[in-house]
Amino acid sequence: MGSKNEHWTRGVQPDYTISIWPAEYSREEAERNELMAHVHFDAKYRVDNIRELLGDTADDEAFERDTEAIQENRTAAKYSDLLKMHAYRDAVRRTAGAYVLYPGNPGDNKSPYNCFHEILLALGAFAIRPNAEGEAGGIDSVAKFLDDIIEHLANRTTARERVTYHLAEAYTAKEQPVNYGSMALSESDIYGRDYRALPPAEEMVLIAWYENTAQLALARHENGFVYVRLGRRQGALHVHPNLASVRRIIMRTPGGDVASGFLCLRESGFRIFTRSQLRIELKQHAKGQGVAAWEAFAGHDDEEHIYALFKTASDPVSESQEWRGESLMDKIECFESDVRNKPIANVGRTSPYPRILPLRDVLRTKY
Repeated sequence: MGSKNEHWTRGVQPDYTISIWPAEYSREEAERNELMAHVHFDAKYRVDNIRELLGDTADDEAFERDTEAIQENRTAAKYSDLLKMHAYRDAVRRTAGAYVLYPGNPGDNKSPYNCFHEILLALGAFAIRPNAEGEAGGIDSVAKFLDDIIEHLANRTTARERVTYHLAEAYTAKEQPVNYGSMALSESDIYGRDYRALPPAEEMVLIAWYENTAQLALARHENGFVYVRLGRRQGALHVHPNLASVRRIIMRTPGGDVASGFLCLRESGFRIFTRSQLRIELKQHAKGQGVAAWEAFAGHDDEEHIYALFKTASDPVSESQEWRGESLMDKIECFESDVRNKPIANVGRTSPYPRILPLRDVLRTKY
């Protein structure tokens, strides 16, 4: 047996493989970016009809009873042909589909077994038999199917496009999983239990600033608020797209002190206010001394400055968790070195930038 880090497999060789990738990429680039699609075909001359290969409802019932279906026309060898198509799909990386070509009667083609609602990923079979003139009856079905596959792969709005994009993103960095100990991370999103939580690599944490304990208490209140200055009215206001993926907030002082625990959002997203609108909102809905503390700190050019306001509450699960401030800032600098995550410099900014970091990287800074 191999060690736990070794993987054992055997080579497989389909009879025919059609590889498809975008013309603007080389083959190597397409492989690296998960844009390659392999479609396999195997010729099975010993199969006479589709039931021998794929079975029918009697086989399904037999499996449910944990017994063997009695079919004189089907042998273990023929049934292994179907298993081999599963093997092609699962063993050959970037396989989009695996199909059998067998000498059945045209019209006996079996609709592909799609894993999901789209034409790929799938298994299937096509009946192709030469006629008296030596022409391959049924080959038109294969030709149309290949046209459909090409049309599907050329469509960038498919679910497969999304899956392969995230697959390439997930494995490019080759990062190791984070051991976050006993900290509980919910499997559901803040939108509700019907929605999965974002992966920690895609769930963003906002690093917001506070000046005093009153502002921190305002953020941690069960009806709390966190506000970050985005810029001024003059010029274009640019909001970074990562801000929309924020699900948690960490509070930090300009001096480098990081408050313990996370703040959770009481509602998804954020609201935009001018400073005068923010004054009214906080006076009407916020509790405690944090509003007065902000009033004393904020200027009075009310219509010039623009803020993003998050509705927050303390997270009781993580409230005692401490963060290593220096490590946190190192992770932020590294994350922002990617041009896609570079912070936005809006007109007239005088306060520190609101910083954003994936939850995965925040977890690396826990004590």
